[in-house]
Amino acid sequence: MLAHVADKTTMAASTPIPNNPTTGKAWTRNELLTELEVERKRNSERTSGIVSWSEQVSNVQARWHIHLKEWTILTHQVYELGRECRVFAETRLLASTSTSLTRSN
Repeated sequence: MLAHVADKTTMAASTPIPNNPTTGKAWTRNELLTELEVERKRNSERTSGIVSWSEQVSNVQARWHIHLKEWTILTHQVYELGRECRVFAETRLLASTSTSLTRSN
């Protein structure tokens, strides 16, 4: 369950905190603590310290999903930065060109 919460988080500051899928509302402190205990119990029930192949595959898939979401955010931010730089450069270039044209007249 906590992996589901971790899956939905990104580094974007505007990303809302995910809701508890059971209640459909924001997580409460008690719900998070209860979920933590469930995860701890599940992890302690593992008889050997070895992580199974299916768990490893699930972990890699979850991490790849997070990577793709973060990459999408990065791509969008770089695109927006380029757009803002072009606007800034064009306004500065137009301002300096009009100033130099005014001086030469």
